[in-house]
Amino acid sequence: MRRRHLYVLMFSVPGLLAALFVAFAAFGAAAGMLWLFVYGDETWPPVAEPVLVAIFLLTAAGSWMLLMWAAYAFGRRAEEGESLHRGHVVGAALATIALPLVALLHQWKVGNIGAPSEGEACIDFCAAKGFSASVMPPRDSAKHTCSCLDTQGREAVTVPLGEIRKN
Repeated sequence: MRRRHLYVLMFSVPGLLAALFVAFAAFGAAAGMLWLFVYGDETWPPVAEPVLVAIFLLTAAGSWMLLMWAAYAFGRRAEEGESLHRGHVVGAALATIALPLVALLHQWKVGNIGAPSEGEACIDFCAAKGFSASVMPPRDSAKHTCSCLDTQGREAVTVPLGEIRKN
């Protein structure tokens, strides 16, 4: 197998992952600009969704094709050498591992994966008990409690956070 084709194979998965990151960024930027400058909090027209999907798909495909073209070009230049460059193989393997790990760590950091934060645990506890709202003391206070509020906004129940975490 020629190295130009081997490089395209080696970098196809990390290239796809990187292209998806770029596409998500472009989608977010486009949606943010539409929200900030065009539609705001008003009802968006039905055409906005397919436009955003098209931006995502075109950006992902274009980015991936550009990255595969770069891999092909590097592989073509590497054909002049005697052996396969180990750094490129290691780089492809590390990128294949690191890119999903970055996405996983981001989701962990924002709270989509893992244990809920203290605030989320408080909200869930109060909602499960049938209360309309919950409050917590300021973070810099020595109190580690969760207070559930009734429909008039008065404190009905105050529970230590340690007790909520056990449930």
